[in-house]
Amino acid sequence: MTNSNSLQAPSTFPLTIAAVWRKRCTKTPDKTFLIQDRQRLTYREVDQLSEQAVNFLDTLHLTRGAVVAIQMATSITAVQLMLACIKQGITVLPLNPHLDPDEAQALVDRMEPAVMVTQSDGRNSLSLNDCPAGYERQAVRLSQVPLQVLTRHHQTVTADGDHPAVIMCTSGTTSFSKGVILSDQNILYSELQFNRIYGITANDVLVLPSGMYHAIGFHHGLVSTMLAGSTLVLMRHYSVAGLKRAVLTYHCTYLVTVPTVIYDVLSWFKRPNSLRFIISGGSPLSFDLIKRAKSVQLPVYNIYGLTECAPFLCTTPAYFEMKQQQTTAGYPIDGVRVAILDDLHRPIHEKGQVGQIVVKGPVVFGGYYHDPVKTKQALTADGWLKTGDLGHWNRDQALAVDGRSKDVIIRGGRKYFGLRDRTRTVTAPPHSGGRRGRA
Repeated sequence: MTNSNSLQAPSTFPLTIAAVWRKRCTKTPDKTFLIQDRQRLTYREVDQLSEQAVNFLDTLHLTRGAVVAIQMATSITAVQLMLACIKQGITVLPLNPHLDPDEAQALVDRMEPAVMVTQSDGRNSLSLNDCPAGYERQAVRLSQVPLQVLTRHHQTVTADGDHPAVIMCTSGTTSFSKGVILSDQNILYSELQFNRIYGITANDVLVLPSGMYHAIGFHHGLVSTMLAGSTLVLMRHYSVAGLKRAVLTYHCTYLVTVPTVIYDVLSWFKRPNSLRFIISGGSPLSFDLIKRAKSVQLPVYNIYGLTECAPFLCTTPAYFEMKQQQTTAGYPIDGVRVAILDDLHRPIHEKGQVGQIVVKGPVVFGGYYHDPVKTKQALTADGWLKTGDLGHWNRDQALAVDGRSKDVIIRGGRKYFGLRDRTRTVTAPPHSGGRRGRA
């Protein structure tokens, strides 16, 4: 079986997440895969649950490449449905359960999923609205869990053999979110390297406070765990006390999350503890946080990427130690090319000179779903992704991220990167390199 300790070329590792899942269930069927609310399920048991969901999907007469939107809190049932889609070659569209009605309707109009599945408890915006035009609503039970299922009268399907594994929505901070088309190769290449860089093995236990609608949850939670054959602890709803209880009860060994949650962890964390390290992504990582984590002997490694390519840059444990645990800079993962361009789109090689970050390689997405205009804006003709971020090479030739290009203020011929980035620069140790992480 392909594993995280023997990285292979993209053309030779398992072509589908479904193949990885089948091999994992064959190799370690009795290993605990999921834990939630004190319920433990092995890989075999979760596979059996996913077969129940496969049977349910069959009743909807979906074809390969159909898009199924799943808008649920992090739960065993959500994983059950996602695995069923993966096994059937159906594209998964994970949706944030906290979308407001306008956001939900805009996504439905643009993505046109064949089926939408939500919890029938009134918590989710799709459940609160009237049934969207062109859909039929029905109440069902899957493994005794009540669900609302909305089925589209006329399905929109991509060409067979060319459908995405998942469509991941961007955060949509400046407008309604876009649907990022990700292939099996995009995700597997990223997670094989993620596991290799951070030494994730079958002995690890990950607690997941993030939703499956984010790369942290789907990529670094679900897929990374099945590749390693490790254990995933699910949190339906986040709370500081709940996360502390999960770490201490299930002896979790690492955490992948955002800086705000890391501050929560630091409010109670102390050695001895099973938690070996934290991997941070999704938003900027301050040096105040790194300093506080160092004081309690809890390494915090930064990963950087976008929904369109998560992640493509990592602060490796070796480099982190070399910099006395005071850096967020990192190096591109193997097989990925990163360049920094000046205002004339010429590569920058000089240390310390800030420019636009662009990336190319097997982790880069295939485009925005049903949006060729924005796809053309984001991807060059030869496959380079324009990240919209600024960065520079530090004195170690590691990439340090400085901020968003839209936040640049030009004054007196000089460039400033916005108040928050300038504040972080002041608090950063000399030559530490790096101010931001998004993966």
